[in-house]
Amino acid sequence: MPISYKRSAVGEGIALTEITDPKFKSNLISVSFVTPTDVKNAPLNTLVMELLASSNDKYKTLAELTGELAYLYGATLSTKSRRIGDCQENGLCIEYICDDYTIGREIISTKASQLLLDCIFRPFFEDGRFSERYVSMRKKELEDNINAEFNDKFGYSMRMAKEIIYKGEPACISLLGTVENARAITSQQLTDRYHELLSSSQIEIVMCGRDFERVKPVMIQAFSQLERTDYVPVNYKALSPVKKETAYERQTQDVNQSKMIMAFKSGYEDIYTAKLFTALLGGTPFSKLFSNVREKMSLCYYCSAAYSDIKGTLLVSSGVAKKDIEKAREAILMQLEAIKNGEFTQQELEHTKIYLCTGFKSNNDSIYRMSEYYIAQNTRGTSYSPEQVCDIFMDITKQQVIECAKSFVYDTFYVMESEGEVSADG
Repeated sequence: MPISYKRSAVGEGIALTEITDPKFKSNLISVSFVTPTDVKNAPLNTLVMELLASSNDKYKTLAELTGELAYLYGATLSTKSRRIGDCQENGLCIEYICDDYTIGREIISTKASQLLLDCIFRPFFEDGRFSERYVSMRKKELEDNINAEFNDKFGYSMRMAKEIIYKGEPACISLLGTVENARAITSQQLTDRYHELLSSSQIEIVMCGRDFERVKPVMIQAFSQLERTDYVPVNYKALSPVKKETAYERQTQDVNQSKMIMAFKSGYEDIYTAKLFTALLGGTPFSKLFSNVREKMSLCYYCSAAYSDIKGTLLVSSGVAKKDIEKAREAILMQLEAIKNGEFTQQELEHTKIYLCTGFKSNNDSIYRMSEYYIAQNTRGTSYSPEQVCDIFMDITKQQVIECAKSFVYDTFYVMESEGEVSADG
């Protein structure tokens, strides 16, 4: 039986996506709240999800909640928080074994889905708001995550680069905020934000697995009764405008190797050709950047490319010695120019297509990856299966890749330099 995909409306700004694949022995239900990103609400959204996932009005402690999950054959409840272009997605997920595989075919699907709904709709409140004790714990975790981000120099350099690449756009906003802001967050603010998410965010319900006959009506009934007074539609695709002149920014940090990030922007409409071009440039172990800049020229410790179709932005990130920064920058630009000039073989192109297809088809192997794959399809208003995407890749011509490459404009150069070593230009 092939994978089936179905998407339907449950209420205003509430959608239900069903992805059915009989090979799985567990089901995954995720509920996401999608909102435009803003400085004030970004960390609040994250904290609200952490609070919802740690207790509810029935299971008032994490220990009690964990015990119930263990009783449901080791079901797992988790949170998600990520950026989608200029939007932020926060949510809860529960994975549980299918009823067909329980002892005596015990029905646990409705219990698992109800547990998820209890966490969302019946949180543990004290005096009408989130517990002060729990809020204090979650705030401390947020502070730890902010500090951890700073200590992760690759992630921190990427965040600093995006502040320049997407300057003036919501995509430049940190989802975690600052330690000072985290400490100032109150229980009442989080409670107010919780109610706002229910009434105004875009809500995406995704069910992935093999059988939702019992669960689907429970989820629909719960969400169809929501009062949606201030619903704010989100627009996923928000191409980042190209700067009039390439922005150059250099910062100094205590790092073992300099982190260099270059951004190129395009309004090219065929996202799969853009993905193929990105992989050819720097997305495989035999790409132009890996084979030439890293291996032959030995200018980088790593060098790779990634593409955001929602922002129309190609990011090339590399770790380099300070003395090689300028050489590496020129070498990367040279490889991009080579693709624009058609300096790649048909064999290179075919190998890249096969590599991408292998990766796309592997989404079918994991219930989480399959769920995330179709969530990404939803953001584009499409419902291509991984196999259909592979067919698209295989039909792309060399000339299309060349035209796509030519559309990208050099937008930003950012480097986080190591402190001790002297750079080549100074």
